This record gives sequence, structure tokens and C-alpha cells, in this order.
Amino acid sequence: MKRSARVRSLRGSATLAVTARAKALRAEGRDVIGFGAGEPDFDTPDFVKQAAVDSLHAGHTKYAPTPGTTDLREAIAKRMREHNRIDCKAEHVVVTVGAKHAAYEVMQCLVDPGDEVVIITPAWLSYRPMIELAGGIVVECAAPIKQGFKTNPDALRAAMTDRTVAVIVNSPCNPTGVCYSRDELTALAMVIAEHPTATLISDEIYEDLVYAEISTDAVAFSPGSIPELAERTVTLNGLSKSMAMTGWRIGWAVAPGDGGEVAKAMTRLQSQMTSGIATFLMPAAAKAVEHQSETSGAMRSVFVARARLVSELLGEIDRFKTVPPSGAFYAFPDISSCFGLVSPAGRRIDSAATFAEAILEEKEVAVVPGEDFGEIARDHIRLSFACNEDQIRAGLGRISDWVGSLS
Repeated sequence: MKRSARVRSLRGSATLAVTARAKALRAEGRDVIGFGAGEPDFDTPDFVKQAAVDSLHAGHTKYAPTPGTTDLREAIAKRMREHNRIDCKAEHVVVTVGAKHAAYEVMQCLVDPGDEVVIITPAWLSYRPMIELAGGIVVECAAPIKQGFKTNPDALRAAMTDRTVAVIVNSPCNPTGVCYSRDELTALAMVIAEHPTATLISDEIYEDLVYAEISTDAVAFSPGSIPELAERTVTLNGLSKSMAMTGWRIGWAVAPGDGGEVAKAMTRLQSQMTSGIATFLMPAAAKAVEHQSETSGAMRSVFVARARLVSELLGEIDRFKTVPPSGAFYAFPDISSCFGLVSPAGRRIDSAATFAEAILEEKEVAVVPGEDFGEIARDHIRLSFACNEDQIRAGLGRISDWVGSLS
């Protein structure tokens, strides 16, 4: 059977592959500690689950408007106005099957073949295939570990050309766990504002997981609130991370500029794809949005403690270099000092991929190799600390012992 060129060249998600491999090994009876999945180990709040049950019993099982019900979009717009300071209305909101689908739709609506999209690397591994599936060209703006995984206005300006149609900013960042300050984000936004045809895509899925206790610069700030760029910013968010609702697949895009034309385009595209999320989930989603900030607060305090623990334990591994995470639930150590060494089982470590494969087989610890997060990320692995402290201590203990045994 023929397959299209676009899918023949499409790689699957490395994160999901590692998670699936870890689950398969556990099914075989092996004691695998997983640092792969970006999925909080909390349960969805009971009041959200009950709202979905009530909605289902109330008969909300028919078609709903493609971009979401008016009540849900009003709730999201209200939060974005009051919490994010973005001047928007319900008509500017499109509810999608997770924030990942919102990002995909935005690329399809903004990017034509040959257009350039700048991503700040290390960057979430799905941005590149989304851009390329739209026919776009990925331009990497490197933010190396020596800069604390942050770029600067000069580097961003150098990466942009007259073919740049969008720049993606993700703070807090997956995979680094780094959070930009308000001034840093504003400075980057002003560079984008210099290009009249460029759109800022602000991925804020981790906005409720910011740790000012670790870095005083860390702040949840929406560039879409900056007047100079408000008309050219699309903000992505959702409920997966802050409300522990990964499996519910509820995200959104907010695009108030140009008379809401991007939101209208996304709605047209979505009408030919998923139509929308399940109707009976929409009242539950509205409840979650209304209580998002206070509910996520308890989770955030737990992640602050985990971030500190991970930083401490990674700092004790001599062959690793790392930057303390100040948001999200990821650490992204540089493991290049391990390259050229041999594991106790005789495996030669010459890349992040071989490191990840060897430590999974020999010490039963699942990590994500850095190659798919950008060229600058090839010497790194990603660790998700969306697991309890006992697992963090045990898993990093295994990693430390194994790295110390390399010869």
C-alpha cells in the first residue's frame, strides 16, 4: 500500500516511544523507573470528574460548535483577560483536542511551503514535524546550556529573515525546565515586533508551574499582553499539565488579532478534522478553567520540592552539567562527558541515544535522548520529574551509580 512522502519521513515522538518502551518492560516484570513522560502523577480533581459525569447524564452527547461551546470559550477568554492580561473575547478562542493539536492547527493556518519558523532550541520535539508538515522551514535559534538555556534579542534577530512568518516561544520550557523573566520575554517580543509579517506563538502550557522560590526571575507572563505585539500573538494553553488532565485532551488557542481571522481559520480547519472535543467534557473543562489557578497551586508546591531535589541530586553527578529547573517538571543535563566511555555491560556510549538505550537495559531507568529537541540538544537527556520523591531518589541513584561505573 502506498504511503505519502510526508509520513514516510515523519518520525514518531521520542517521548512517547520511551514511555511505551518503559511500560512494555514493566509488563515483563522489570522494575523500570520512568523519567520519560511529561505527565503529572496527580489525579484529575474530583469536582472536574463529577462535572463530566453530570454533563453526560444531562444528555450533552450531541454535536457542539466546532470551536467549543459559548460557555467554555467565555470561561477561557475571561481567564485570559484576568490572569494573562490578554485583551480577547470568546470569539477569539478555539478549543482543541489538547494544546498539541492547537499548535498543529496554528502551523497549518500560518505556514505556506518555503516559509520559515524560528524555534528556540532546545525545543519541544513536536514543533519541528508540525512546521515541516505544513511545508515550512525550521530555523533554530540556539540557547545553549552555557547561557542557562536562554536566547537573547541579538541571537533571535539574527535568526529572523524576511521569510520568517512565526517565532515559537515556550516558557516555562519543555525540555529544559527554564523560565524566562518578564523583561527577557518582552525583549524577545520586541524583536519579533520589528518584523511586520511575523507572528509570535506563545506556548504557555506550563504557566501554572513556575518556581519563583528557585529563581526570582521566573514568572508566568504572556507576551500577548504586550500592546506592540498583541495583534500578532497566538497563545496556546490547556488543562493537561496544570490540572492533571492529560488524557482528557483539552487545549486551546487564543488569537485576537486581525479581527480574529486566525481563530476563524483554525475553526474552518478543525471543522474538517476533529470537529472538536467531546461535548460532555466542555462543562467540566469550563469548571476546570474557572478554578485552574487555585487548584494547580497545591501541585505547584510539590513540584517546587521535586525541582530542588532533582537539582541537588544531578549536581552530585560529576560527569553531568545541568541548569536548575525554574518551571515545568523537566531537567536537561549535558551528558557529553560520558561519550567515548563503555558501560559495565560493554556498551559504548557515543550519543544521547546510546546513553538512553544502555541505561534503560542495564539499570532500568527510562530517559529521553536529546537529539529530537534540536541540534544544540544532542549532548543532553531529558528527565521528567513528574513522579514521586522516592522514585526520583531511586532513579537518580541508579543513574549516578551507573555513570560512575563507566570506563
